[in-house]
Amino acid sequence: LFSWTDDKSNIHPMVKQTAMKFINDILTGWGWGTSFGHSFRIGGASYFVIQKVDPEIIRIAGRWKSLAYETYIRAFEQ
Repeated sequence: LFSWTDDKSNIHPMVKQTAMKFINDILTGWGWGTSFGHSFRIGGASYFVIQKVDPEIIRIAGRWKSLAYETYIRAFEQ
């Protein structure tokens, strides 16, 4: 999901812990508190619902093995 480019234009993946630290540094700098990685899964699922993506694709993309994701997307389907 996140990556960075070094001075030789090589792209490197950013691990979750590093990405979340970077994001939370920005959020707290603006006085908005902190976020958790789970927030992005929920936000991504919500975005896909709005885009009319098939719910099964949303489940797979979010790596949900159960139907728990439906809890997050129901409000957007109504």
